[in-house]
Amino acid sequence: MVHGLPGAEEPDEARVRLIGVLVEFLCVQDFVTDRDQCALFVSFASDRLGEPITYRRTNPRADMLSFVRDALRHETGLAAIVYAAGVIAGPDCRARLKLLVEDAGTDASMAGASPEFTDVAVRDIHRLLADVRRVDDGRLHALLSHELGVDVPYGQTPAQRFDHLCRVNTQADGLPPALVLVEITAFLEQPALREGLRAWSDMWAREAGGEVVRALDERRRAIEALPTADPDVARCLVVMVEPADDSSADIYVRHWVNAAPGYWEPVAGDVRPTTLDQLANEVERAIGRGKERWADMPAMANEPPVQVEFVLPFTLLNHDMARLEMGTWSGEKLPISLEYHVHLRSLERMRAAQKGGYLPLWRDRWTQLRNAGVAESYRWHGEDGERLDRWRAKLISNPDLTAVILDVPALPGLGLEALVTAIAQGVGLAAWDRRTDSPDLSGEVLTLLLAHPPAQIPSWVSTLRKKAEGMNRDNWSLGKHLALLWDDPNRLIDCEELTA
Repeated sequence: MVHGLPGAEEPDEARVRLIGVLVEFLCVQDFVTDRDQCALFVSFASDRLGEPITYRRTNPRADMLSFVRDALRHETGLAAIVYAAGVIAGPDCRARLKLLVEDAGTDASMAGASPEFTDVAVRDIHRLLADVRRVDDGRLHALLSHELGVDVPYGQTPAQRFDHLCRVNTQADGLPPALVLVEITAFLEQPALREGLRAWSDMWAREAGGEVVRALDERRRAIEALPTADPDVARCLVVMVEPADDSSADIYVRHWVNAAPGYWEPVAGDVRPTTLDQLANEVERAIGRGKERWADMPAMANEPPVQVEFVLPFTLLNHDMARLEMGTWSGEKLPISLEYHVHLRSLERMRAAQKGGYLPLWRDRWTQLRNAGVAESYRWHGEDGERLDRWRAKLISNPDLTAVILDVPALPGLGLEALVTAIAQGVGLAAWDRRTDSPDLSGEVLTLLLAHPPAQIPSWVSTLRKKAEGMNRDNWSLGKHLALLWDDPNRLIDCEELTA
């Protein structure tokens, strides 16, 4: 079977025919020609697959061709398309689509992709999972996301989660996701129950064959080697912003939610077109999605506050993200920084790092920052005669320089070129006053701010911002204009180009 398409004929031929049938059917449906409904349709299908699918909003036929091809890369992709069509357009639409699929020579039942468990096996594992009491659900969910690479629901009992994963396609090593759930649960459980859970996995693997037994052994070793919780990783919303490449005022926004503190397993949302003037609405929408996920996560002792991080191109780093106003729907508008720690991150560097460019240098400088206990700051004054080549040479020759302070905003011809140079040399911490007419005192305050232990800097910045909101002397309220680049190389996202 290839992409869920059985039959004796060549799989590519069957797949091409099926893609044509699906695209022709979908392109004449109201829920596809209406772009808002189409986004909902794609979202439903993505949820069913447990994998994000990008809806590019170019034109309906191109959108559907891209969507169908992406969905059919999964063995349950056909089932997800039919399911989503039925949800948004009703049972008649679902029935017509199934009939078309059958006429195309494809199995319309689209049975589950994972190997089946017998009734006896399901009954036994439900009984074992009912005894699970001490497993940290936040950690379990994070490890499941890491191992399976799919969006796993929150707030389920172990047995409910097992039943859900029985409908998710088999892993590349041949193991069903439900079995991986049992293994991770065993890893987190007390020894007595751990033995029972692993005995159940071993029995099923032996019945499935020698290759599955070997795959289970390898997966078990990989799970045993998983990292422990990192206290620096918080519940987090990451928002990526990218301007359109057509010279318009449009931007594209995508977000990721990291639900469980201690583990970096961000789950991607969809891509949304908007403008900078309407960015707050998209951020508020993304925060709502984050709140839904965070609500199901048990709180850890002394966990960091929730963070909102903006992954921005160089041209937007001086934009006021910390004071985007939430409450646009309720009318009670408040800056986002009153509730969350707000950080900036570099889009260009993150993309370069994922291509093998800047990651080692970036990580080395960040490790130096965390190990030293205090940042060694390098200050760009923005004065006449200050030379960028000397600035670069000093950064290259001194790896102990782990932070940058700009006395001028991150704008072209002022501080942006110095900041870009520092980012290229691996610096992950920077602060500046966004104003072009900032008082001389700002640089001194920023120097004192970055003299705190690195782990405390986001909290100090948050405190400064909150105090500034209560001050009437706006020109002296640095917290209202403070930009903080806090760019951790150990917390990457898959920031593919949205405008490509």
